[in-house]
Amino acid sequence: MIDSKTFILDPISRKLFISGKYIYLRNKEFSLLEYFMKNMGRVLSRTLILEEVWDRNILCPTNTVDVHVSSLRKKIKLPEDTDFIKTVPCVGYIFEKNY
Repeated sequence: MIDSKTFILDPISRKLFISGKYIYLRNKEFSLLEYFMKNMGRVLSRTLILEEVWDRNILCPTNTVDVHVSSLRKKIKLPEDTDFIKTVPCVGYIFEKNY
């Protein structure tokens, strides 16, 4: 479960804190996590993520999203092995705070 004491994403300083510890995120990782959190509980296709997080006119393979999600998952995993970003097969991803 994400709560304000465990998981803090500060859009002004563009910093992430998990359990009070600063977690370094690259620019796209931060933007991706911010987009997931704004759309919590909603299934997001890879194409939609590319359009919203990357430049709308960018031509890059959809596995770009997969690579960034994989990196982000490793950084935001809590000791309890909670995976906040779930893969929706053949569609994309969903960010959920409770399981």
